[in-house]
Amino acid sequence: MKSIVPYTKAIEFNTKIAEICSISLEHELNIGENEIEGNFIISGDYKSHEVSVNKEPFHYTLPFSLEVTENIDKETIDFEITDFTYEIEGDSTLKVNIEFCLTADELEEEKQKEEENRKEIAMEEIEELFNEPTGEESDIEEDRVDQESEAIILNSIQEKEEEFASYHIHIVNNTDSLESICAKYNTDMNTLKEYNTIDTISIGDKLIIPFIDE
Repeated sequence: MKSIVPYTKAIEFNTKIAEICSISLEHELNIGENEIEGNFIISGDYKSHEVSVNKEPFHYTLPFSLEVTENIDKETIDFEITDFTYEIEGDSTLKVNIEFCLTADELEEEKQKEEENRKEIAMEEIEELFNEPTGEESDIEEDRVDQESEAIILNSIQEKEEEFASYHIHIVNNTDSLESICAKYNTDMNTLKEYNTIDTISIGDKLIIPFIDE
């Protein structure tokens, strides 16, 4: 997780601001269960009159808070100020603009849920392919494309031994047999039956054939 958060605050001084001579920004942070609380600390010195040689110090504490979701690892939260600018508005207002970046790792459980969701979506796509109507034999022959185009690759469907399985979708034609299909895709009958409910095949059937994308 990475979030860029802008923060703007107008600080009212008790006297006129003629010139900011120096300014610094610090922060303090407290990470709670569902919220990050902290303070920006603005300090420095300024002149209240253009011709004055005297400098007056200033010090302001600006509180902020930020909600955090439950799916991040609180121990990995990193807070970094990425930008800081200021400007004088009117006679006695100092406007500060702060941008900070918040990064954290997602919990492993959330990563697993996301992976399961991706798998479900991919399997739904496969089911849609199988539910598509097929035409007559002549139409199938006309619509067939070369082997490379027939190999519809669905990424991130299933993880096996840290390798990602992809799938060919094969449309059966009048010259196909289960044995010839196994030979064509360098697979075996057990694997073919594992992914398809088949005893016999007919022209226009769609078969799913897994392979390991190394």
